[in-house]
Amino acid sequence: MAVPSKTTVLNWIVDLGYLAPTIESIAKGIRDNASTMYKTIDGLNWSGRGRIGADGRAERERQQMGVLADAFDDLATACRNGQARLEPMVTSARQTVAVLTGDGYAVAENWYVSDKYNYPAALVLARGNQEQTDQINQLQTDRSNEAANQTVALQRLAADIGVADDEVATTISTALATIEQLSPAAAGLNPILAQHDLASWKSGKTTPDQLERLRVATRLTPDQLQDLLDGKPVDLPQERYDYLRGLMRGLDGMSVSDLARLGDKLPPDQQGTLRTGVVDAMQLMSNPQIETVGDGTVEDRGGMIQLPTQVRNLLRENPVRRSEKYGSSEFIGNFIDIPREADFGVFVDLLGKGTPALAQGSDLDRGLLKQGAEIAGASAVNLVPDPKPHSVTDLADRMLDRAGGDRLAVHDLLYGSNMQCTVTEGGHYDAASHVGDIIGRDWHGHEDGVTTVIQTAGQYSMSTDPTLNRQAGESAWALASYASTHSQELLHLDGGSQSIGMVNANMTKALGQTLATYIPSMVGVPDDMFGTHGFGPIDQANVKNIFAVIDSNKDAAIDFNRAAYVTVAQMNQTFGAQGGTNFALGEWAGRIDAAAQSGMQLELDGRKLDLAEQLKYEQSLFDSLKDVAAFGGKHIPRLIGSATGESLAMPLGFSLSDFTELGVKVAAPEVKNWLFGAVPELGPKADLDGYGSQAKQFYNILQGMTLTPDHPDYSKDPNIGRYFDGNGNLMSFEQIKHLDGKDGATSLPVFKGQMKNFMPGLVAYDDGWRAAHDPAEWHPR
Repeated sequence: MAVPSKTTVLNWIVDLGYLAPTIESIAKGIRDNASTMYKTIDGLNWSGRGRIGADGRAERERQQMGVLADAFDDLATACRNGQARLEPMVTSARQTVAVLTGDGYAVAENWYVSDKYNYPAALVLARGNQEQTDQINQLQTDRSNEAANQTVALQRLAADIGVADDEVATTISTALATIEQLSPAAAGLNPILAQHDLASWKSGKTTPDQLERLRVATRLTPDQLQDLLDGKPVDLPQERYDYLRGLMRGLDGMSVSDLARLGDKLPPDQQGTLRTGVVDAMQLMSNPQIETVGDGTVEDRGGMIQLPTQVRNLLRENPVRRSEKYGSSEFIGNFIDIPREADFGVFVDLLGKGTPALAQGSDLDRGLLKQGAEIAGASAVNLVPDPKPHSVTDLADRMLDRAGGDRLAVHDLLYGSNMQCTVTEGGHYDAASHVGDIIGRDWHGHEDGVTTVIQTAGQYSMSTDPTLNRQAGESAWALASYASTHSQELLHLDGGSQSIGMVNANMTKALGQTLATYIPSMVGVPDDMFGTHGFGPIDQANVKNIFAVIDSNKDAAIDFNRAAYVTVAQMNQTFGAQGGTNFALGEWAGRIDAAAQSGMQLELDGRKLDLAEQLKYEQSLFDSLKDVAAFGGKHIPRLIGSATGESLAMPLGFSLSDFTELGVKVAAPEVKNWLFGAVPELGPKADLDGYGSQAKQFYNILQGMTLTPDHPDYSKDPNIGRYFDGNGNLMSFEQIKHLDGKDGATSLPVFKGQMKNFMPGLVAYDDGWRAAHDPAEWHPR
């Protein structure tokens, strides 16, 4: 809730604690009844398969009732804890208001305290006595200060009460939701009821109880919804599973259009409830994470096979066929059509009526993504006879957009896991071809769906959950791997002059943002150093191709290359901060620089620009990387550890939380200094090995040395002391450059030499940097 008003708090009756004993007695009663029921069944004198079935059902009932009793215990604990947390704060607020009011202060509804003492009357009574007048003035000052202090204290207390009330309410609501899900209303569900309810809905009739059964059967608790998102198993009570399975079998004979029309004769509000429930039922029943557990073993599980027949066929059978109305020509290509185009459109609209939180990890979404990708791929290279331009492209876009928020389904589409359920018997799912279907075509302005898919793929790249982190890396690797080996197709769509960055700007920017976090992984940096996992091997000779593909859109290129050179800057400075011993940092940084510059050259070569135009473009792009206003940390790789587990310093006072929260310092002038020495300096004789700025790179490393806590006083060092001022602060690069009065002609070579004398490891670091720019050294990591 918002900050509560004074009247709200003064009238608040905090009596949650009185409810706890009653709730606990309910929990005890449920456990006692469960025990009695189980003992009764166990004591029956009979045997055979019927006895085994009864025993199994009794054990499941006892377990389920135990879970329900636990939920009531959780509710009692939430009430007791809420009482303990809220009561002292509410009591304190009331007492403070009473004391202040009795002392001549007023407390407003917004907790503003004002002094109501009648000073004019007091001054009249003082009759001009200076001593009394001074005392009255001092009293006014003191009471004014007291009012201001009490205002701050009361407003802070009221805010704390509001926060506590929200948190207590959330805890109680969660417990109540669990109880509601496990309550006897759900326990009475069975497949016979499902068939009866479906018959009523088909006839255009329903009752509140029937709709409530559907709602109860498809409801998950907040914890279960989180498990669904995380890809963990979700235990559904057997009765609810049986009811939903009965509903699916009742829908077997219905076409997709019939499904969409189910409930047409009902009032609008009941129509909405029914269609939401039916879609939610399909999402749950097609989800392999949904299972029923009895005696510690899984008895039933969701999946593609549980969907109604017509829906299952729609999501598995080849969505494209060669058109029989038109011939083929080697000059204009093949004509194709989408036999169930109308069904796909109707189905996508129907799915939009479901609960988004339940659309996580379902085979339904896997199938929809696969079919959307195949329609996109086929329509990109064949002709579709249709009076409306790009209607099939729009359909594929809508399909990808509808299922593109399903994190696990997107991972499986790109990486190839768990996708065999989406093909017909004897078929094989090829992940790489489907990646090509969605990113290797001109979307003609219909790119929302593929953009959603790519954004979802990288959503958890820095998650602390190891499974989510790994799966995000696997998804990103699938995209990067395709780009690394199909750059020519992506830079020359259909063999022409247009690239994906030219025709699919939003998609290309999303691709760059998703892959930016994994730039270190592309060049072989160990996962633990940047906190990302799951990204597979990339041939070092092909990393430049990834840069070239992203560089085909200038906005995407700026963000992606900035991420690359922020990574280089972190490696430079970390090398200095760690004492100049981790020589591998030089080679990794060099590989990034080589890939960035070679990739840009490759992309520009494809545009057939002359050398002057190429240089102008490169200079413009590299200058943009240093644009402070455009700097952001969301997709920037963040150096958090070393392969040996050693803690690494963040550059220029940037903490990990600064990056995680986009960084409060990203607009500060030190950002430009941070990138100083990392981003190449290009001139008329551009050195694509990056050595035109070697002195700046060494300066970048020296910066890192000054960032370590309790670093030595470098101003006293015989080699580098001259580069610190009288206060022990590092000079700017420009100051060092002009020490010789000759614009660096002498001072910069001397600076590099002194740095090598001070830090002998710079030679090895430099060797690693040079080796990284040698194509002979490129190999799969």
